[in-house]
Amino acid sequence: MSQSLSKSALPSEQMPFYKRTWVLVVAGLFIAITAINAIGGDEKESANEAASTSAAATTTAAPTTPAPTTPAPLAAVSPVPTTAATTSAAPVVDFVMPNLVGIDLQTAQNTVQTNGVFFSVSHDLLGSRNQALDSNWIVCDQNVAPGQRVTGDVEGAIDFGVVKRNEVCP
Repeated sequence: MSQSLSKSALPSEQMPFYKRTWVLVVAGLFIAITAINAIGGDEKESANEAASTSAAATTTAAPTTPAPTTPAPLAAVSPVPTTAATTSAAPVVDFVMPNLVGIDLQTAQNTVQTNGVFFSVSHDLLGSRNQALDSNWIVCDQNVAPGQRVTGDVEGAIDFGVVKRNEVCP
């Protein structure tokens, strides 16, 4: 005689864990708490601010009189010229390029940034490796010669040729 067991009659050792009741309850609670925190986070902060404001208002002894509600006259507004909105103020730099050969890439980038150029590029002289940790790379050459005056918008125009710290420059 064969016995047939239904899924609900299986002992918990044989039932997959994701079908157990406690897993569903924990997952549901986690989702509910996350949703409540996402929705009610701003309301809780405003309630705390309102409570501290009302507590500060109750500590004052003298009642305050409301300010007069007469509207102030409107000031004349001059139109903004459209030419100012279309031109963007590009960072203007004017410095003499220092000799950055022989120092690490991070220091070279920091030096150029102190002069107002916040985006410079670099390339591997011995292959096509990315420079993930700039302090592990040494500058072997630079496309702007030392002593040359750098002026205008040069974002991305300064390029350093680099090798890894333990390698020799070609």
